[in-house]
Amino acid sequence: MTPIQHTATEPESGNEIGQDESAVTPEAEGYLSQARTIEMILERSKRKNRTVPIRRAFVQLGERPGTRPGALKSLVASRQERALDLYLLVAAITGANDHSVTEWSTTWARTIGIFDEKTGAPAVSRSWKALKDLGLITTARGSQRRTTVTKRMEDGSGPYAPPENVGEKYLQLPYAYWENDLHTKLSLPGKAMLLIAYAQRKNKFALVQAKISEWYGLAQKTVAAGTDDLVQHGVLEPAGFEYFDSLAVRSGRGSRPLYRLVPPFHQRGLPQKGLEDFFDRKVSEK
Repeated sequence: MTPIQHTATEPESGNEIGQDESAVTPEAEGYLSQARTIEMILERSKRKNRTVPIRRAFVQLGERPGTRPGALKSLVASRQERALDLYLLVAAITGANDHSVTEWSTTWARTIGIFDEKTGAPAVSRSWKALKDLGLITTARGSQRRTTVTKRMEDGSGPYAPPENVGEKYLQLPYAYWENDLHTKLSLPGKAMLLIAYAQRKNKFALVQAKISEWYGLAQKTVAAGTDDLVQHGVLEPAGFEYFDSLAVRSGRGSRPLYRLVPPFHQRGLPQKGLEDFFDRKVSEK
C-alpha cells in the first residue's frame, strides 16, 4: 500500500491546516486533529460499503458448542484499549495486495488522541507489541523512519488471506463508529460489547450476561457495563423480549430481553423484515 505523502503540517488542497479550525484541537495547535487524521486514514481505505470486515474469530473461535474466546478477550483483560483502537483502524485500511500500511508513529498516536511526540511513539509501540503478541500483526521498519504494519489472520494463525469459504463468518464494523466519535465516547467494555453485538448477525438478539461471559471470555460485570454503555450512548436499544420454555421458573415460561443496534450503527446486509421482527418468540431451552 502506498504510504501517505503528506506530513501532519503540510497544507492539503491548498489550505493551510492551521487555518482550518476543524483540523486542529485547542490543546494541539499546529497538529492535524484526531478526527481529521482518522478521517484521512479511512478515506485511503476506499471501501465502497464503508464497513470494516473482521472475521468472527477475532471475538470467538470455533463453532458452538466447542467455541472459545478470541483475541478480544485478551485485549479487554489486559486493558489494551489503545491496542484495540489501533487494530480496528489497521483492519479498516489494510485491504488488497500485501495487507499492510506504512505510517509514522505520530500519525497513529494522533488517532488515539496523543499529540506529544515524546509520549505518543512509546504508547503506539506498546500497542503494536500487544497486537504482535496475539499474532494479529507484524511490524517492520519502513521508509523515512515510518513503521510498516501488516495485518495477520484474526485468530493469529498466520499471514492474512482473503476469505475463501462462502460461509465464512464476518462481523461488519461501519465507519459510523468513527464518524460519530464512538471510538472516544465508548469505554473499553462498550467497544468490546459492540463488536460482540455485530458478531450476532441478527437484527434482534439477546445479550445474556452469563452466556456472553462463557462464549466470549469477558467478566459478567464487563458485559453488563458494556451493554449499559451502548444503551446510554444510543447505539443499542431494547427490542422487546424473547420467551422460552423452562422448568427453572415457576411458570414454566422464561424470558430474556432483546436488543437491536440503532441506525447508523445497525447491522449491514441483513433483512429488515422477518421472524426477528416479532418480539415474542418461542425458542428451545438451551
